[in-house]
Amino acid sequence: MIVFVLRHADRKPDPADDLTPAGVKRAELLARMLAETGVSVAYCSEAARAHQTLEPLRERLGNNLTIKEISITELGADGHVQKIVQSVKSQPPSTTIVVVSHSNTVGPIVKGLGGGTIDPIGDSEFDKLFIAFIRPTGSADLLRGRYGAAT
Repeated sequence: MIVFVLRHADRKPDPADDLTPAGVKRAELLARMLAETGVSVAYCSEAARAHQTLEPLRERLGNNLTIKEISITELGADGHVQKIVQSVKSQPPSTTIVVVSHSNTVGPIVKGLGGGTIDPIGDSEFDKLFIAFIRPTGSADLLRGRYGAAT
């Protein structure tokens, strides 16, 4: 199983929940990068910025991408993380997945998937991309990268 884990793209300051123009560009780049990977399942929270990050990929893949929303508001951050990790692990081993979450949940998701501990994601960091290669045994290797304009 391959799982791409990232924070939503660049967002406007509170109270807005939309992407900035730079965030829209980053989301378009993500779609270009992932469109041919075989990704078929996406997880995100109910936040508009998370959905907007996935929108260009959904437009490219259409019905070949299933987006599953896991509420962070109803479940809290810990519940959101646990449900995503459980749901990802329940997918067939050949599945390629993308998880778009938040600065405070990406690290625990990566850890829950067996990728170990990552450095905290800063409030203004939107370019980190983690790729977990999960074996059927549950062990995982983690590739740490960045995409798009540096933040």
